[in-house]
Amino acid sequence: MLLTRELDETILRAELAGTGSGIETVQRLYPEVGADSIEVAGGFARFTGTDSPLSQALGVGIGVPVSSGDVTRITEFYESRGAVPRVFVTPQSDPSLASGLVAAGYTPSEYDNVLVSRDLDTHALRDERIAVASDLRAWARASALAFIETATLAPGEDTIAVILASSEGVVPIEAREGDAIVATSAMDVRDGCAALFAGSTMPGYRGRGWHLAMIRDRIARARDAGATLLRATARPASSSEHNFHRCGFSTLYTRALWERKSGCATRMSDESRL
Repeated sequence: MLLTRELDETILRAELAGTGSGIETVQRLYPEVGADSIEVAGGFARFTGTDSPLSQALGVGIGVPVSSGDVTRITEFYESRGAVPRVFVTPQSDPSLASGLVAAGYTPSEYDNVLVSRDLDTHALRDERIAVASDLRAWARASALAFIETATLAPGEDTIAVILASSEGVVPIEAREGDAIVATSAMDVRDGCAALFAGSTMPGYRGRGWHLAMIRDRIARARDAGATLLRATARPASSSEHNFHRCGFSTLYTRALWERKSGCATRMSDESRL
């Protein structure tokens, strides 16, 4: 698939709808956080907590120029709340965004690839070992344990997973061996665009094909939900990206997350723990 303005807008609308739902979830479950959002240069800066990896600006400068004042608004929005300012830059971003970020002291901190597919049949395969999570707290705990790669969780370390699982439209999915949750993932379908995210496998169960099975199962669920487009993100050249390619996805483009200072919380929006 080739990157077009129409395809990029479809993906962006779905992603902004998803992050908007996350804001509402934080406001409902954790009102003390003061979750908020502002619109800047065609995109949104979202705040869901000081150390939250979901606190980032998305869609800024897509098809519109970005002024130094826009960058200042983003910077002050996050720094006034004690958060690191983070802004996504994509191939569709106006060049003024990158130049404005450089002038304000931002640098790229990480990269991920946006992957897409319109094939909802070839690789779709429901798996009887995989089901929608019946206990959101148990799902969140398992997901956080797999991402953080630890035997125990400190208080609050599963907060991001709770937010994801509790957001409107999100379907948390788990795989079990006996009574044990061995892998977790999530998906949503918004305006016909299905996002596959938060895939993780517990350390003792990796290398057994769970990540691939989760992708195939979610493709089938997305098809059944009426999706016509699949999207996901993965680190470049990662095993996650390879598995998506095996399931018919194409790498559409690489995007960069820029920060005003170093230090970045673990993100759970992509597929990074097999």
